Amino acid sequence: MATFKVIFKNRLTLEGEASDHPADKLNTNGAMIESYGYASRELREGENFARDTWDYEIRDKDADRFVEGLKSTPVVIEYKLQ
Repeated sequence: MATFKVIFKNRLTLEGEASDHPADKLNTNGAMIESYGYASRELREGENFARDTWDYEIRDKDADRFVEGLKSTPVVIEYKLQ
């Protein structure tokens, strides 16, 4: 199993609350997700968005396909294979 840590850009409301569920916008490129879960949210001074971190477990054979999907998902800031 390949485990990825994915950081999404999440817009904030005027009150500073997250306005979207950025993981819903993920392009998996047909890769089979075995499991996933929300890990954390980071707010940085001066930015008008949150950085939401999610963990994904992907079948090893689908890892390359998943990475290609991440690259084409506009709200993905960064990702790492754990």
